[in-house]
Amino acid sequence: MSEIATKIAVKLIQRESVTPEDGGCQSYIESLLAPLGFVRTSIDTGGITNSIYTRPGELNGRLAFAGHTDVVPTGPVEQWQYAPFSADIEHGMLHGRGAQDMKGAVACWIAAVAKLCGDYTPMPTVQLLITSDEEGDSIDGTIRIVEYMQEKGTLPDAVIVGEPSCSELVGDTIRRGRRGVVQVRATFHGKQGHSAYPQDADNAVHRAAPALTRIAAIDWGEAADGFPPTSCQITNISGGTGASNVIPGSCEAFLDIRYNPGNDFDEITRTIEAACAGCETTLDFDHVATAFTTPDGAFLDQLCASIQRVTGIETRRDTGGGTSDGRFLAAAGVPVAELGTTNSTIHQVNEQVAVAELETLTRIYTDIIESMRFEHD
Repeated sequence: MSEIATKIAVKLIQRESVTPEDGGCQSYIESLLAPLGFVRTSIDTGGITNSIYTRPGELNGRLAFAGHTDVVPTGPVEQWQYAPFSADIEHGMLHGRGAQDMKGAVACWIAAVAKLCGDYTPMPTVQLLITSDEEGDSIDGTIRIVEYMQEKGTLPDAVIVGEPSCSELVGDTIRRGRRGVVQVRATFHGKQGHSAYPQDADNAVHRAAPALTRIAAIDWGEAADGFPPTSCQITNISGGTGASNVIPGSCEAFLDIRYNPGNDFDEITRTIEAACAGCETTLDFDHVATAFTTPDGAFLDQLCASIQRVTGIETRRDTGGGTSDGRFLAAAGVPVAELGTTNSTIHQVNEQVAVAELETLTRIYTDIIESMRFEHD
């Protein structure tokens, strides 16, 4: 199985698909899945390539794999030991952009399905939900797939997102939820003037400083069970004209808030507004992602049991990290878990994955698909 997964991963990595481009990846996936009985439904929107690949099953229920074929930019190509889209294999490591995030996992899922189809193993209906808009704005990607499936009544009973979830060993961690994201652009208004005549001006930076100090000191309360605390980071501040003798008339700050389900968007909005009270401020809020969690139950238990059978590892059920497209499926009421390769080199120069990891992940995926049981049709 490792040879099949590795060959597929190589072919995917060699297709340059920097977000939002697909680079022909999804047509290649179709060429692999069509002989196995999968039918592709294209939901291309706004220049984004979106695909649902569906194979009707012999058992009850629908099990989906969600992933993406787009990758982040390479960064300085001259700093790569191997060309980022050459997919070189040396000393048991597969090198290239997307090796961990997440063409490796896509390849493993396809290899697992191919193995089970070749063995005539009964399966539930299997779906692959693949987009080329995960690493970008995520405006016309997985969310459009979910909307289509809601309209057609074909949402899965559970979904595994192939994001690189693991730390040291494949299977040591699954992500059962993610914090939400709120971003805020705060513009503090004053009056520009000459620094020698401060009585005739109103320094916007001086206005911003105490407000930002209050924001940094906010106590967001106790975190929801199983989640990291809510955090608010002031990531950018700008003000002034560049001249040393001009009092700035405006100051702009950017806030990045990662919140757990113990908080919500309305509460966050009110709290930031209260911290900025007393100075003229324009606040632009963007609710980038909603927090979600999949509760303990049969789905997570079955995933962990498969990992245990294949690796002997006691899996940690985690909620850390950034955002993922799992949020769109969770918002539609679908149980979501993220399980992929390790994540030691994601988004870095010299991204790579061990071929042995692809073998292990393929075996885990195979066991999950083979053993997954749903109570209803």
